Amino acid sequence: MRTLWMFHRRFIVAAALTVALATSAAVVLIGSRHNTAAVSSLALRGPGNGPTRSKQPATTTSRRCPPKTNVEPPATAIERQVDSELAQAETLSALAAAEAAGVPAPATSAAYPSIPVADRSDPTAYAIAFATQLLDTNYAAQTRAELLAWAEHEEAPNTLPGVPASVAGKSLVLSLTDPGLPGGTPSPTPSASQWASDAEEGATQSVDDVEAEVDPDWAQIIAEGWQPRDARMTIETVTGTVTLTTNGQAAAPESFSLTLTLGTAAHVPAGYGAVAAGDWTVD
Repeated sequence: MRTLWMFHRRFIVAAALTVALATSAAVVLIGSRHNTAAVSSLALRGPGNGPTRSKQPATTTSRRCPPKTNVEPPATAIERQVDSELAQAETLSALAAAEAAGVPAPATSAAYPSIPVADRSDPTAYAIAFATQLLDTNYAAQTRAELLAWAEHEEAPNTLPGVPASVAGKSLVLSLTDPGLPGGTPSPTPSASQWASDAEEGATQSVDDVEAEVDPDWAQIIAEGWQPRDARMTIETVTGTVTLTTNGQAAAPESFSLTLTLGTAAHVPAGYGAVAAGDWTVD
């Protein structure tokens, strides 16, 4: 299970490409004998929608139905396929683990203030601001509890198919604290014991040259036609350099990479929030 705590882009892209390739093959085969209009008609016709049953005579009534408003267009083949794959990926054991897990109440502090409003209207700006605040750490002066409460303040619900509302708001904190759970990926947040050890050594961590861009796999799946339920949902790949200083001695800067799944923030009036963080790597 790769989608409850972290939107695992490889899974959804694989599903999308499967549909895209199957659709392309069908168009090639049918298109050799029919025109474009016929191809569209055949592609959209389901196995039980052919003219195999007689139709009942139409009846008329004097009642007039009001016009429909806000009618959503029918889901495309790729949307149905990917939604189904994502929903099936959520296992009962993973959902049970999420239900049992606790997360702190959302809160900000002097050490971890809310992301500025100016950075909430753009996903790339938000990803840079969030990653910088997440990673710039003075382990002796800041606490892990403060960080996790701030993370819950910044969370955006996980609206992917198969994720129940009861656990949707836990995705971000669980992606940071429980990378070993089903669906987890390496986290940039140290364990409680490691944080305490770093605090004793007076360790600090700083990041520089932080950049972010839309994950190419996400851009591809959107281009293929899949649309998330949350219009703000996107994946940003964040990169930069991280420097760890221990006992006054700074180590050589190392390159890092992190993926952030974003969506509509739950605890601020409007703008972006973080759904999950993961795929942490340091070279």
